[in-house]
Amino acid sequence: MSRQGDLFEQRENLERVYARIAPMILMFAREQGCGAPFRVETLRRYVRTRAPGIAPDSPGRVLRQLRLKGALDYVVVNRRQSLYQFKRAGKAA
Repeated sequence: MSRQGDLFEQRENLERVYARIAPMILMFAREQGCGAPFRVETLRRYVRTRAPGIAPDSPGRVLRQLRLKGALDYVVVNRRQSLYQFKRAGKAA
């Protein structure tokens, strides 16, 4: 397959994963609520129980995409401990 074909396939896979787990991450954000701290590992487990087979870093990557799209907002409370806090959560993306 050509390099361009590989890039197209990779983009399709990323979009498929986003479409599959973004709603789960938004639900997680609503359930956590604003101001409640959470760890990325908690988010990973939440998504993994609902979407087995997802790559371990996908929830974190999609979380960052949702923030870039303005669907939610969070702050890093403690990077070393992977501790985050939602500032705003939960509109559809």
